[in-house]
Amino acid sequence: MSTIVFVHALGSSSRAWRPQIEALGERHKVLAPDLPGHGAEPGPFGLEPAAFAIADLIAHEPESVHLVGISVGATVAMLAALDDPSRIAGLVVSGGAAHAPGVALQRNLMRLMPTGMITALMSGMYAGGRPERKPQAAEDLRKAGKQAFVTGLAELGALDLRPRLADLKTPALVLCGTKDKENLKPAEELAATLPDARLDLIPEAGHIWNLQYPDLFTAKLTEFIA
Repeated sequence: MSTIVFVHALGSSSRAWRPQIEALGERHKVLAPDLPGHGAEPGPFGLEPAAFAIADLIAHEPESVHLVGISVGATVAMLAALDDPSRIAGLVVSGGAAHAPGVALQRNLMRLMPTGMITALMSGMYAGGRPERKPQAAEDLRKAGKQAFVTGLAELGALDLRPRLADLKTPALVLCGTKDKENLKPAEELAATLPDARLDLIPEAGHIWNLQYPDLFTAKLTEFIA
């Protein structure tokens, strides 16, 4: 039985992994913590504290783990993996980036928006385009609040993990939806820079596609672990 650790997106929560938790929980040990400042976990949010929380969780596991992150959660997962690469049996990152200077514009726009506007604009995407999941996504966005986005995007824009990726020699699967246009180039760069990585582009998928196509995401993950 493998252990899988899921890392959710900025502004989301562990609940966003529920389809994968339910599908994989009988065959694997599944851990899906809330990052600082999200869900039930107190804040404030920061990339380094979030990565430390994940690395600490992994350090207490008896064996190495498969680490799965989406969106900014992919960056948190890479930071956590770099804390002790020997603890990572496999790394799966979707819609993430090792270097994202372009998020500065997004951060500046969010600084001008109230939390309610951010929630209204992003809840559809964070629900994977599924109307029945939109209330949960909106609640998670409100809990995280505007400051989590302002801080998280500012830190993401200043971060450059590319010089350190050579240390992550574990097998890696880099995923990205073909409709997640702004993350296609970062995904290609990640797959080219990680020493043992494979790139898999998902037709018609958007950014939070583990909710958009939950069965397909679970199948890709299951295949990789096997």
